[in-house]
Amino acid sequence: MEQHRQLITWYVLFALTQITTLVIVMLDRNPLADRLSAAGLLVLNALWFVGYGKKLVKRGNDDWRGFVYAAGSLATWAPAVWFSGNATFALFGLVPQIYMVLPVTWAFVPMAIFVFTPQFLTWLAGNESALPWAAALLIIGFSQAFGWAVHRIAQQNQQRGELLQRIEALTLEAERARWSAEIHDTLAQGFTSIITLLQGAQPNVELALQTARENLREARALVASNAPSPLDGSSLEDALRRLVSSPSLPSSFRVIGDAVALPTSVEVVLLRTVQEALNNVARHSGASRVDVVMRFDADGVSLEVRDDGRGFGDALEGFGLRGMRARLEQVGGTLSLSSDEGASVLVEVPL
Repeated sequence: MEQHRQLITWYVLFALTQITTLVIVMLDRNPLADRLSAAGLLVLNALWFVGYGKKLVKRGNDDWRGFVYAAGSLATWAPAVWFSGNATFALFGLVPQIYMVLPVTWAFVPMAIFVFTPQFLTWLAGNESALPWAAALLIIGFSQAFGWAVHRIAQQNQQRGELLQRIEALTLEAERARWSAEIHDTLAQGFTSIITLLQGAQPNVELALQTARENLREARALVASNAPSPLDGSSLEDALRRLVSSPSLPSSFRVIGDAVALPTSVEVVLLRTVQEALNNVARHSGASRVDVVMRFDADGVSLEVRDDGRGFGDALEGFGLRGMRARLEQVGGTLSLSSDEGASVLVEVPL
């Protein structure tokens, strides 16, 4: 969450810098054609960041792709400076971007090229530079120091985030241990007693025996700190196929995209969420069909459970849905609900 707020702050800075530069360019005294050309190139520069650079910043990439972004940004910004020298003001947003997509040592050369570009273009046009070369060198030194400081702050924030995650993991582990003890002392022992008593009863209690055995297996899996029994010895996709095929109403399950290995914690949360969603469909929706779609893409994995029932209507969010949200928050996921021609439960987990 802290990282998300920091990124929003940077995005606002970039947007304000670009907008301010556009306004200054349009208000200068250059011919209208030059001003429009510079403004158009600045817009392309902004779109290049939104379409490519933003992904690198968001994911924390700092490899060769940063050079690709810097080259594209320079290719759209330098011509804008040629048409209007006031496009130089965009440097206030472009230089930080370079340090956000490249390591500090790699970023120095692209940053210097950006700073010297207005100087070079002014000299090429035969005009006197408004910014002395000494001042340009001072800006380069300040930018490198600023980039190093930002990098150090980012490292410290990352270390602090990893520490908080570790503390949270230990807390969850302790909570799981407590729940395991509770389940062992209550559910597991209770189911064992039920099975023992029912084994001597009439054959018509076979269904009760089967249900009790399944619950006992589930309880033992929790006590042993293993994955849920539907995942035991199989992939998440296979477990979901079995789960979807179990309801009494027609159903389907399909996977879109190339499946990737998921952390066990994510697999457990996705499985539990689909279990709860299918349970809600069976109990409340009055649907005649349910479809489950699992999608893998570059940003993460999503699961949608859609039925053709009556939808959620104005009903308040119950305990089951609140439980879904709580489980998803543990792995950074989100839950979205819609009631367009039935009900849809969409789960998204970033990777």
